[in-house]
Parts: sequence; C-alpha cells; structure tokens
Amino acid sequence: MYFSNAIVDDGPELVRLINSAYRLSGSKPGWTDERQLLSGPRISSETIGAEFVAGRFLLCKTTHDGPIAGCVHIAVLENQIWYIALLAVDPTNQAKGIGADLLTNVEQQAIAASADCLRITVIKQRQQLIAWYERRGFRLNGKTIPFPYDDSTVGVPLRPDLSLVVLEKKLAP
Repeated sequence: MYFSNAIVDDGPELVRLINSAYRLSGSKPGWTDERQLLSGPRISSETIGAEFVAGRFLLCKTTHDGPIAGCVHIAVLENQIWYIALLAVDPTNQAKGIGADLLTNVEQQAIAASADCLRITVIKQRQQLIAWYERRGFRLNGKTIPFPYDDSTVGVPLRPDLSLVVLEKKLAP
C-alpha cells in the first residue's frame, strides 16, 4: 500500500471515490453504503474544497501511480484529538483491508504527533459500520449528536429519526 496526503487536484477523484463508496447507484447495496438512509451525493465538487480547508485527506493506493483506492479525512481538534471522517474505499477494492490499513496509518501518524485519541461520528442506524469500528478499538463515548437535517451537503435524509453517535479510540504512545 502507498499512502500520501491529497492535494487539491485530487478533489475530482476524491468526490467520485467518496460518492461511489457511500451511495453508488445501480449497484447492489452493501453494508458500506448508506442509500437506505440518505439519497443524493455524499459530497460534491463544490463542497470538497471546504474539507481541504478543515483538514487533510490521507490517500491509499495499491500501486504507486495507480488510482486512489481509499481515503480518510483528518482534522485536528482541541486537546490533541484527531477527528476522522469520510473514510471511503472504492467498491472494487472493498474487503481487501484497505479501510483498516488507512485507520492503522492514521493511528500511527496521530501517535507520532502525540495525539490523545481518534474520534469519528457515525449515523446511529449504521450498526454494521459501528461494529466495524469497534472491532478496530473504537468505543462509543455515550454522546449522540443531532443529524444535520438542514445541511444539504450531506444528502437528502430518507428517515426522520437519524442521529450521529460518537466513537473514540484512546491512543497509547
């Protein structure tokens, strides 16, 4: 695996990758997508720029000069907490350990930067995804965040009961 930080020119490929991982139309729904909860794109070419301002994307490629196989957004919060979001693996590369490899790489970088923990929010109804993070050492911290129904940049909610749960993984140096 080859890891690197994205540059703004990677934006169009990131938009394609993230949307295909979260809401690929025309394919059989899998546990990694959220089409049963939200419709529309997960991210747009207009909103990807804001993600670059808020933090950075770590990319994973299976060959040095190949296409992006996976990505994760990283933002450093207060108290040395690293917030991760938009973890996505191209559907043709799923079930190959790329998501876990991305998390491992982020964790190694966070430890090297003396971070205290990793944090992520997940839609509460995505129990399989929550279980996936728990298998990788994340734990629910008991906090629930209202779903951003008024934020059109995350898609169109298909249910009125969505909320986000917060998971954290404590890091040891």
